[in-house]
Amino acid sequence: MMNRFGNCNILVNLAIIVCLFLFTQCSTSDDSIIIVSQNGYDWPSNERTYWPTDGWMTAPLEDYNMNSEKMAIANQFAENDPLARALLVVKDGYLVYENYYGGGGIDESTNLWSATKSYASALVGLLMDDAMIDSPDEYMADLMPAYPEFNNIKLHHVLTMTTGLSWAESGPLWIDWIFSDDWVTEALARGQVTEPGTRFYYSSGNSHFLTALVKHKTGKKPGLLAKERLFEPMGMNFEVLDETLTYTTWQEYIEPLPQSWRQDPNGIECASFSLYLTARDMAKFGFLYLNKGRWDTEQLISETWVETSTRDHETNIYGRYSYGYQWYITLVGGHPAFLASGFGGQIIGVVPSLDLVVVLKYEAENPVHPESGTAHDDMHLFELVVKSVN
Repeated sequence: MMNRFGNCNILVNLAIIVCLFLFTQCSTSDDSIIIVSQNGYDWPSNERTYWPTDGWMTAPLEDYNMNSEKMAIANQFAENDPLARALLVVKDGYLVYENYYGGGGIDESTNLWSATKSYASALVGLLMDDAMIDSPDEYMADLMPAYPEFNNIKLHHVLTMTTGLSWAESGPLWIDWIFSDDWVTEALARGQVTEPGTRFYYSSGNSHFLTALVKHKTGKKPGLLAKERLFEPMGMNFEVLDETLTYTTWQEYIEPLPQSWRQDPNGIECASFSLYLTARDMAKFGFLYLNKGRWDTEQLISETWVETSTRDHETNIYGRYSYGYQWYITLVGGHPAFLASGFGGQIIGVVPSLDLVVVLKYEAENPVHPESGTAHDDMHLFELVVKSVN
């Protein structure tokens, strides 16, 4: 198996990168703070005057109730961070702000890292819509009989990072997972630490169960399902890899791919990372969820799945978040928001009450973990944008 990635030094570097994913700790407090009210978000109307299938229409900030002076402060904050690459703001369906930094560009397709997980969740929603899965409360062992090791783990536990399986996001155990022939088998082999549903613990292994489930239920590559059901209807260029790429150097691994999705050794798209998209196409995914799964005249994903995925299932995560179905939920500028979030600061943030989508991109080939209160603080930049809405 060593020839898959070349040598152990390469995998050590890979482990260092992955161990610094944006969120890697478990929930330790018993306090439960519900961010989304029982009535849900204050969703905007999804009766739009246009849809950005053929491209985003642009408009001045002031035309859509945004303060240009406050956005200038947000822009300055991004400019002061050498790791910033893109800042996009979609307000009321129009692209009202777009800027690129440090070599970032409109056509640059980069690794979304863990923001990929939210796309994997969307694919599970398609299975629900197609009645291939009756309920998130179904047992994984029933859904994927080839893996009886799932025991009493339900799909809901996988979606909410509460499987109770032992996991390590870094070091030799993570390398063993990458080297293994079957990422599902290897993740299950770590053993049960707690009963399913009792504790949130972040795990890329958990997330990968989702795309494996999609492949098992549909018989097609998850990337192809995403292309046919989501990306093409939204006007996104995307190529499904014909076969799993192999690597001999670290540089080959971090080399950006154009609008595609890396796969595991069995040709299943990596649910946890390695989806490559442009910032404008990231905004389309956020806009799809802002519109509760509707795109133009089509309901690409059911409203029920969008609403269920983006509400509090696990609370008090890392002091300020809740967790849905592979989405984070938090208050931003006092407004409930949900976000796809990836290592280094890759963010697709959605604020329904403001009819707002914010996309942040940061250095993705050699990403650095954001730190609150520093120049490299992704959530602070998100807050600055939200506070720019009058």
